[in-house]
Order: sequence, then structure tokens, then C-alpha cells
Amino acid sequence: MNRTPRLLNRILLAIVGLALLACGAHLVFSALSPGYAAGWRRVAADAGARTNEVLAATTLPGQRESWLWILITALLLCLILLALWWIAVQGRGRGGDYVSAYFDDEPLPGRVEISQSAVEQALRHVLGRRNDVISIGVSVWELEPDAGLRIKVQPRKGTAPGPLGRDVARAAQVVQQALGVSGPVVVYLAVGARSRFARVERVL
Repeated sequence: MNRTPRLLNRILLAIVGLALLACGAHLVFSALSPGYAAGWRRVAADAGARTNEVLAATTLPGQRESWLWILITALLLCLILLALWWIAVQGRGRGGDYVSAYFDDEPLPGRVEISQSAVEQALRHVLGRRNDVISIGVSVWELEPDAGLRIKVQPRKGTAPGPLGRDVARAAQVVQQALGVSGPVVVYLAVGARSRFARVERVL
């Protein structure tokens, strides 16, 4: 239900990882191989000389600096804006209020808002005290036309996932009917170290 571009994120992470791996290998070879280090110094000197030639050939009229620095500055600003945009699109779609509606009914018009914490408390009330559940969490996702729910349940070790998932789904349906809303519901059962080591007396 999250609209984060995961595939593109993985591709970018792979590219950055390969680049860092190449830099690390270069540093190791430069430190351990005298022949590689000597070759790299020659390549770096040639690249530096060519760079100076390009900068000298692109000098602004009446100035000592190259116009390439303006282009590089503009590119860096674009990269900063792209980075800010990339940060903004991560986790996109997650919301805070499950219900947010305005009613203009007379004589008392107003807005009704129900947060995800209220939905979580209602879900806990419907499920009741269960010894087979360690924790439960609810998050709301902005979808059209109705918001969606993602219910993360951490069952205790040995709990049958099928019956527990059906019970949580039925409880979510009861809560939606009580609130007069509808929308997709995702039930996520998470099993980890906490499920194995949690104390038996802990209940929902």
C-alpha cells in the first residue's frame, strides 16, 4: 500500500554500492601495489593537465575564471533539488486520519476526524484480551476513494497464522461497519525474536 519507488531505490543503492566498492578497491590497490599506484599518478596528472586546458579555453571574456564553474554550480543545485524531491517521495501515501469528512448539516455543521490511534483502540476492543498476540499496530494509507488500513500483528510463537489472520480481518470489518466506512485492509503477521522470547502473561 506504500507508493515508495522500491525498485528504483534498489537500483540506486546498487549503483552507489558498486561505486563505493570500486573506490575501496582502488584505494586498496593504490596502497598495496606500487605499479598500480605509479600508473594512477600518471593518469591523474594527465587528467589534471587536460582539465586545466579545458578551463583555460572556456574563460569568460575579461575574467580569469571559466564559465564551466557556473554550469557545475547549476548542476549541483539541480542535484540538491532532486535529492530533496527524492526524500519527499519516500513513504508517500501514508496518512494520519482514517476518517476526515465535513458535514454541512444544520444546525451544527462541522468536520469529523478519526485518527489511526482511535481505529487501533477499537480494533483492540473488538479482538479482546488474547494470549496469542504480543502486539498490534495500525497504519492508515491514503487511497482513492477510501483510505486503507495496514494492520501489523505480532503473534506469539506457535500461534496458527490462518485463524488469527481471519479473526483480525473480521475484527477490522466490524470496526469499519461501526465507523460507517469501507476500504482495503491488509493484515500483516510479523514473526521475530520478540515472538520467541516474549513472556506468556503479556496480552493484547
